[in-house]
Amino acid sequence: MPGTGEVAGAGAASGPGSPPAAEVAAPKGGADQRPSTAIVTAPNAISFARLLLMPVCAWLLATGRYGTGLWLTALVGATDWVDGWLARRTGRVSRLGQLLDPLADRLLIASVAIALVARGVLPWPAVALLVGRDIVLLAGFPLLSRRGVRPPDVVRVGKAATFDLLFALPTLVVGETGLALAPAAHVIGLALLWAGVALYYVAGVVYVRMALEGLRAARAGA
Repeated sequence: MPGTGEVAGAGAASGPGSPPAAEVAAPKGGADQRPSTAIVTAPNAISFARLLLMPVCAWLLATGRYGTGLWLTALVGATDWVDGWLARRTGRVSRLGQLLDPLADRLLIASVAIALVARGVLPWPAVALLVGRDIVLLAGFPLLSRRGVRPPDVVRVGKAATFDLLFALPTLVVGETGLALAPAAHVIGLALLWAGVALYYVAGVVYVRMALEGLRAARAGA
């Protein structure tokens, strides 16, 4: 995963009319806003809270407590944008926050996905593809670090993939309930899931390209 590189609101576009993928948009808080080294901030506290609640979400879903698990997972997922927005709004953007926010996204998706695989709700090939991409990208982090290259920041397609998956997983949970809309939720959830997997890999290709450009720039400046 770009995991630690996927930072809310710092996306670089990859579509027509947008800046090249390697160019990172300025923070919304202002062009001069630079990440601080602060640790104890309100945005970071929200990210930490999300991390602490993830095992609870996974346990509730893995044990078939779909009602409570669904609401808690939806609540944790809904705060995805809050920490980044609050950091930019208050001028408290920090390097730790830029690591925690995307890490929380990745871990929420992974923990809930594994819990749902254990219940037979989620197809294991989808989970294998999601986790596999993250492992491959993480394996490249030591190389980037040794060359003095920072992991890529988020691109919009990466945030779109996260947004899609955070909708797909709860929708699949609804599909396992006894509600009248469960059959429709199951079909919609699977469609969203595979769309999210596709976007996940499109983002992965962009991150690899950005990393390679960073390595080339580092060699040129050596």
